[in-house]
Amino acid sequence: MHGVWSHDVADFALKARVTQDNNAFKVFRNAFTTQLTPDGVAAISAAHPLIGGGTTSNLISGALSSTTLNTAIVALRNQVDQTNVVLGGVPSMLLVPSELFKLATEITESALISDSANNALNVYRSAYGITVWASPQLSAAVAGGSATAWFLMTRNNGVIRIVRQGIETALRDWRYSNNRTYFYQGNFREEVYVQDYSGLVGSTGL
Repeated sequence: MHGVWSHDVADFALKARVTQDNNAFKVFRNAFTTQLTPDGVAAISAAHPLIGGGTTSNLISGALSSTTLNTAIVALRNQVDQTNVVLGGVPSMLLVPSELFKLATEITESALISDSANNALNVYRSAYGITVWASPQLSAAVAGGSATAWFLMTRNNGVIRIVRQGIETALRDWRYSNNRTYFYQGNFREEVYVQDYSGLVGSTGL
């Protein structure tokens, strides 16, 4: 009996963490469509309006590769804020779905150029030290997810997580039930949003 309850409580904790991740990563699942920034357009868009007029883009074209990653790095380095000031962002995190983890790691972590006979340094590893983060909550297995979309971010990017209440659990005694059973419950209150496109570029992978 105790083993069953122990497993159920562990499963409860796992589901709570998965729910948190699913809630957080919807920002990226919807980044090209309904996840808006305060400027009124999608978080990843080719037309972020600038205060002084004109627009700027943080949308990268193409599937993840050494070439498109370099394009994303250049875009981050040259990215401007809404006042058209070049921020010079330094890439820190490459966020991918599970389907791209192997490729992303090969591109960024190989000592030499990956999948190549050329004996050259991998600049992504030696110069930038980009960390690859992968989540199944971005993958095609999740509603709205994609097997091809990827994101490159600076450490100080505009994706913000606000925790109003951490996970709290409670055990309701059987005396307060209609069928003399215990009830283990939990809840949390948090939200993730994009307060600014700065420090973030992404591609649908298409």
